[in-house]
Parts: sequence; structure tokens; C-alpha cells
Amino acid sequence: MDKTLQQMSVEEMVDNCEEIAYYFESVDLSQYPVYPAADYWLMCAAQRAAATGNPDHHRIRALVADARGAGSSWGRIGELLDMTAEAAEAKFG
Repeated sequence: MDKTLQQMSVEEMVDNCEEIAYYFESVDLSQYPVYPAADYWLMCAAQRAAATGNPDHHRIRALVADARGAGSSWGRIGELLDMTAEAAEAKFG
């Protein structure tokens, strides 16, 4: 892979799914933190909003609620949305 997984678009991930599967089968994932799946959906929505310049505020708000419901802290949500924990809580809390 020329790009890291964080740098890949969804389309690139689908195109490279066999290589990505091999990567996850061969790496020791215990060294990485485990986050709720809701965090990843929120991260994807935030990245899509940044890439298109067209944030879907209703979807992001719903995904923030899902992430909070799954146990994500305001600090983690702020990190995913590129803002402080305080700003995330003020905007979405």
C-alpha cells in the first residue's frame, strides 16, 4: 500500500480490500487502542465533510450521539472532529 489506511478514501479501501485484510491478519492489533465502531462512522463523516466542504450537520449530530452512547468521551469526539472537547460538547452536547 502506498498510502496509510487513514489516507485512503472508501473507494480505495474497497479496491484494496484483499491487501487490507492481509495487513490486519498479519499485524498485532493488541498494540492499538480499540474504539467503538460509532467513532469510525463519525470520523468518516467528518472526513467526507472536510473533503467535500459540505458537512451534513444532521448526520454528524446523530453520529456524535451514537459515539457518546457507545461510551466515547468528548475528548475523543473533539479529536475526531478536529476541535477541543469543550467545543464538541458545546456544539453537540
